[in-house]
Amino acid sequence: MKSKFAIIILLTIFLSSCAGRQINIIDHEGKVIGECIAGYDWHFYGLQDSIDYALYLCAKDSIEKGYAISDKSLLERDFTLPKPPEGKSWNKKLAMHHFKNGDITEQKLGYILAAIEHEYLLISRDAEVKFTQGTISKAEFDQIISDARHVWLGE
Repeated sequence: MKSKFAIIILLTIFLSSCAGRQINIIDHEGKVIGECIAGYDWHFYGLQDSIDYALYLCAKDSIEKGYAISDKSLLERDFTLPKPPEGKSWNKKLAMHHFKNGDITEQKLGYILAAIEHEYLLISRDAEVKFTQGTISKAEFDQIISDARHVWLGE
């Protein structure tokens, strides 16, 4: 009986901490030419809001390139990030602190977490390209990733 209860608890935690969603990218002829996919694992607060924010970034980019998207409601929402405390930039640690203090909503926390992770991924991908092309050394690559991770997590 105890093992069944433990399995149910673990399954509940797992299912409540990961999710994903997608929207289609559509060309001027109405043909689906791609998709925006967003998902997070082990993201306990603001999960759906993080997913929506990530999809919004992809949708906005697709619209700027002249395409349409299947879920236009993303473009009607306000995804404005709250300003971080003066002299600071958002990171996961700072955002969680302000959420737990009641200074920002769970929705805004989700947006912040998605935005800072997106920024980390952009920096990481750029560093990977430069390393693959041989324009930066392994030590430089490792330092860029370490610095970006520190900025992202605030640790």
